[in-house]
Amino acid sequence: MIKQLATRKSIATVTVVALAISVLTMGTSSAADATWNCKPTKAKPVTVRLIEFFAGPARTPLLNAYARQFEAKNPNVKVEIISPSQADSAAKITQLLQAKNVDIVEPAGAIMGQAMSAKQLANIYPYFSKTKGWAGLTDYSKFQAELYGKKTTYMVPNGYYVKAAFVRPEPIAAGAPAVLAKIKKGTATWADILAAKSSNTATSSMYAMRGARASFTQAIFIIRAYNAPDLNSGGYWNKSTKTSMFNSAKSKEALDLMMKIWKEASPAASVAWGYPEMVQGFVDGTAHYLIQDNEVIQIVDEKYAPFDSGKWIMAQMPKGPTGYAAQDVSGGGWSIAQSSKCKNIATNFLDYITTDPQHSSFARAYGVGPVTKTAASDPFFKTGAWAIYDKIGKDPKELKLDGSDVAQVCYGEFFTQADKDMQAMYAGSLSTTDALKQWATFWDTKCINPVK
Repeated sequence: MIKQLATRKSIATVTVVALAISVLTMGTSSAADATWNCKPTKAKPVTVRLIEFFAGPARTPLLNAYARQFEAKNPNVKVEIISPSQADSAAKITQLLQAKNVDIVEPAGAIMGQAMSAKQLANIYPYFSKTKGWAGLTDYSKFQAELYGKKTTYMVPNGYYVKAAFVRPEPIAAGAPAVLAKIKKGTATWADILAAKSSNTATSSMYAMRGARASFTQAIFIIRAYNAPDLNSGGYWNKSTKTSMFNSAKSKEALDLMMKIWKEASPAASVAWGYPEMVQGFVDGTAHYLIQDNEVIQIVDEKYAPFDSGKWIMAQMPKGPTGYAAQDVSGGGWSIAQSSKCKNIATNFLDYITTDPQHSSFARAYGVGPVTKTAASDPFFKTGAWAIYDKIGKDPKELKLDGSDVAQVCYGEFFTQADKDMQAMYAGSLSTTDALKQWATFWDTKCINPVK
């Protein structure tokens, strides 16, 4: 799928982020900068500190193994892997960046925009573009690495996250067989998800809602589906009106439907569900239908049942009334802190873990879409549960967005406020009309409009 996406570079020249941030002021990698010419010695050894955002048993041991391998190849260098829980990772990464006590960070979610705004990340392109790691990246990965402008790299991708539906066919077949047939064909709509509330039982419900951190992403899924194909390449603006999608009457229809899905087709407990609870809800059968990223394949396969058991299937995300869906196909990655005292050594380690076979093993173990040409050709990523991503890649009515809008500086503030608004809507203290009005005002006044 990532190979196919590489051909779509023409749809996303992504001037928006370059407009949003003057990348020339974000730090340089000049050869005259001593932090790019660090030379470890026995008398002055170097410690490179890396902090994960998505720490877990599938990937943290691998990163530690790579650290030991790198140390063996590079005398007088120590690599420290910091692995906070995902509940604490955002705060910990922010803290370490502010304290100037970290070399490599994984700036997921709102952290990237905030760190760029605070000038905390280094442009590593002049150094990294000469490495094996850079040479091995797919074209799309290089495009993502230069998202902030040509010949500027503030983050190197480490894996792609693509949304798909994890489905328990048995309970849906019992209560909503017509909907299950559409799910299997890839034609199910968000209205069908509500209709499948007929598959609810005394102990289970159709849809795994997200109520805790990042709950607003549920609203974005359905609002984009209702506005597509009238979306810009970043997915937050209507091309026809040249305003944010939250102004559209279609967005009101979509958000009202999502609130009905929450009230009628989701477990009551899901108001407190974050990522791990959503996945566990699907694994234990509390929810029949889960929208999540590809790394969940491994979790479901191990904790519930093997994919080939037939107890669960993969499907495309629901579509809107015009038959479209839309989602970001970007990913996580590694960034070098501007405050790093040994940027060349830190970037060398980034190069090492981005090069195959290291990256291929990482992508397989963690279950993310590969960023290298070698790993992208691996049959592992085209068979079994992974086959759905090839289907998504080939579907012209599932729009692949480039992540440029969520990379804007304003996104961090929106993330925080939109989450609060979702909680208020779940509680019934905020109307969908008022929420959309606030979101539209925010994007139209605080963010860079790329379609004007």
